[in-house]
Formats: sequence, C-alpha cells, structure tokens
Amino acid sequence: MKLDIKSKLKKLISQIFRKRVTYKVLDNDVYFKSFGVVKDETGEYKVIDKEILGKAYQKAWENRDFEINKFWTRAAYFWGFIVLIFGGLITLLTSDNSEKAIDLRLDLYLISLGLLFSIAWYLVMKGSKSWQENWEAHIDFLENFISGPLYKTIHYKGNRFYSVSKINELLALLVILVWLSFFTQYYSENFTICLNFNLIDYQATLTFIITLGFASSMRFGYALGIYKAKEHGFLDRWS
Repeated sequence: MKLDIKSKLKKLISQIFRKRVTYKVLDNDVYFKSFGVVKDETGEYKVIDKEILGKAYQKAWENRDFEINKFWTRAAYFWGFIVLIFGGLITLLTSDNSEKAIDLRLDLYLISLGLLFSIAWYLVMKGSKSWQENWEAHIDFLENFISGPLYKTIHYKGNRFYSVSKINELLALLVILVWLSFFTQYYSENFTICLNFNLIDYQATLTFIITLGFASSMRFGYALGIYKAKEHGFLDRWS
C-alpha cells in the first residue's frame, strides 16, 4: 500500500514537472543523406535521389502552411473562450443579484478559468510557432538543391519587418497579466493563510492549488515536449 501511494505520487509529480530527454544534434552530412543528398569526392553536396528530396521539400512547405493556418484557428478558439469568461465575470460582478453567485465563489472559478485559458493560449501559440519554425528550417536546408535560396533570401528596402506571431504573444502575455492581477487581488482581499485547520478556507485553498497545478503542468509538465539538446540543430527522435 505504501509503495502504491509512493508510485502514484511520483507519477503525479511527473505530470507537473516533466523530465526531458537530451538528444544529440544530427551532423549536416547525416541530415542531408536522409533526404538523398551526399558529399562527393570534392566535398560538395550532390543530389542522388531527386524523388525523396522533392517530396520532403514539398511536405515541409505543406506542413509549414498547415501550422500557419492552425495558428489563427487556435487563436480564434481561445479568444472565444476568454471573451466568454471575461463577459461572464463582468456580468456577475455588476449584477444586482450576484450575492449568491459570489457566495458560491463563482467569481473565483471564472478568474481561475480565465487565467488558465490565457496561459494555455500563450503556450499553444509558442508550440505552434516552434513547429512552424521546424518546417521552415527544413525548407532553408533543402531549397538550395531544388529552387535555390529563394525562401531565405529577403529583399530589404529600409522597411520594418514585424512578426505577427510575436505581436500575438505579447497580447497573450498582457491578457495573462490582467487575469493574474484579478487572481492576486481576489486572494489578497478574501483569503489569508491560516495554520488553524478549523479556520482554513478549503474552497479557496483547493481552487488555488488546482489552478497552480494545471498551470505548472502546462508549462513544465504533461504539456511540455520531451525534446531538448545542448545545441541548436535537427534531432532524430528515434535515436
């Protein structure tokens, strides 16, 4: 029984703080060989399998475009929920008959949901951007052998290049700060730490623990990918 509780506790902790696996970055020669490009006697890269190279390049473009399309679909999904939660909170706080709802802590639940959805939105954007950059890196490496360095060659005429995804990340962080301020204000006004178990506000304490647990799980645990390396480059997740 003791061992069973210990293993369950260990599993729970692993969901909140995930242990990541360190991979070795692929050598460029190994990477290119996987897509039909090898070095000849002079040390220059030469295409030996145009079919696999062309398919890989095309698939990289398709997956990149897919991630960009899904980026905006996911943003709309989270915006819808966040606006709905925010509207529900404002309606609750401004209603003339909100005493019973506040007694049930519905305002706290809405604030916690808004905070968690905002954190999830930010992390989903970061994840989507990472996968987009993954496919763009493949394009950068493979395009020289197919279309020349078109994608990575940029025409500059003094104009400023703004990142649409980074602007959205900043907005998401702003929304997180707004919900976090609501969350902090609620607990500073309605909740105090007490060592007397008879006086503990279990409802507010449990809500705080669950919110913190889900936020930590999204940022450091279950939702975090297992891949990491000591340097930048391509990884073979089968190795």
